[in-house]
Amino acid sequence: MIPVMNLFMVLIPFLLLGAVFFKIGVIPTSIPSHNPQESDVPKTPTTVLANLVVEERQMKITCDSTSLSPEELADLADVFPNKGAEYDTKELQKHLWMLKDRYPKSTTLTVLPYDGLKYKKLVDILDSTRERDSGKRTPDNEPIYNELFPVTIFSRLLKTDPAEKQLESP
Repeated sequence: MIPVMNLFMVLIPFLLLGAVFFKIGVIPTSIPSHNPQESDVPKTPTTVLANLVVEERQMKITCDSTSLSPEELADLADVFPNKGAEYDTKELQKHLWMLKDRYPKSTTLTVLPYDGLKYKKLVDILDSTRERDSGKRTPDNEPIYNELFPVTIFSRLLKTDPAEKQLESP
């Protein structure tokens, strides 16, 4: 019995070491189609990345997308001037709802606030961009919310081109 166990103790490491040298490569391919109008490439839904610039007296929204033309993207842009001292979050929410209705797979909003924006105002703006009251209620009489743009990215708006600053530096 001991010689058989010794044999396995020697063979197992060799088998394990040998397995490392065998690799199976897979090359994804597709079968040619007889119909030139059909494509085997899966259709991806159009999504937009919304950009919200928060300034002292207004909010501006623009969109980016790899599948939309510049004219279509320009039609999605809008400006929301302040109502008194408050930001018009209701109109912003309506606009984002329109974007979500047209492009339901879109989830990302980039927020570019100005330096002096108060924290409370920023929270109010972000609350209006994440979800919207659907008007429906649960059996417990709790409101049901529809998702708008739950993924928020914070960035900073550059006023000048950083390449120009490097050229000016001695």
